[in-house]
Amino acid sequence: MKILALRRPDACANCGAALEVGTQASWEAATRSVRCLPCATSLAISEVADGPSAGAEHRVGHAPAAPAFAPPASQRPQVAGGSAQREHDRRSKKRHEDIRRRHPRLGGLLLALTDDPVSTRVWAQGAHGERAVAASLTGLLGEHLVALHDRKSVREDGRPSRGNIDHLLIAAAGVWVVDAKTHRGTLEVRRSGGLFTPRVERLYIGGRDKTSLLDGLARQVDSVKRVLHAADAVLPVRGALCFVGTELPWFGESIRGVPLVGRRGLNKLLRQPGDLTAEDRESVAQYLEQRFITA
Repeated sequence: MKILALRRPDACANCGAALEVGTQASWEAATRSVRCLPCATSLAISEVADGPSAGAEHRVGHAPAAPAFAPPASQRPQVAGGSAQREHDRRSKKRHEDIRRRHPRLGGLLLALTDDPVSTRVWAQGAHGERAVAASLTGLLGEHLVALHDRKSVREDGRPSRGNIDHLLIAAAGVWVVDAKTHRGTLEVRRSGGLFTPRVERLYIGGRDKTSLLDGLARQVDSVKRVLHAADAVLPVRGALCFVGTELPWFGESIRGVPLVGRRGLNKLLRQPGDLTAEDRESVAQYLEQRFITA
């Protein structure tokens, strides 16, 4: 089994997980295929346990044996922003196909002269933001954190919803639900009301009202709380908005109890002390991973 860093995007030949450039993976020269490290390790263990025949059957295309162990969630292959990137690619491909169908002679020229609409590009921008946030957490993994990226949210009836959770992070102080955002402009919280009128807080970015971002995050947090409550797990569950490319206040900001942070600020939140040991965090992550499936 040869371990190398991928020079191009690929997918695990065993579980199908997408593998980004730079990901450590195993290379099998005989089949010219790659496997993520958890699958490669599981295969190696099963070959030792079952003898050469088990490995030979796998190589000629038979169904692989069940993994010999369940790797920790922090070691399982994940692709932050994967669902957003797939949605961008789907929309872009459809536009290209439509233009070439309607303009068979000039389709290529029209595509060269025009960009995808904003409604398509925002999906790629969102995927970039999610990947950037995930990359910033690398130094915390294991010692401080277990991270689950790009997970489908869960409805009240327990079934996966159409919405997704960008980052589900289990730290010593509890569970953080983090929504990555890539809005351009200056962030500000505008407050009104006071002694004799209700206090109102609204979130603005680049002069535009983005308070609705809080509603989406609140639904995600409620989803995680319901799932943990069903298992009688008494854990703090909090939400945060993490911004990439947004101008944030120098001294930090929050709204309705939700921290508004950049990547450094998020790392600081996740380093807060708490009662969850590394073993506790892994147990919580395995439970959540089973219920919040990959988007």
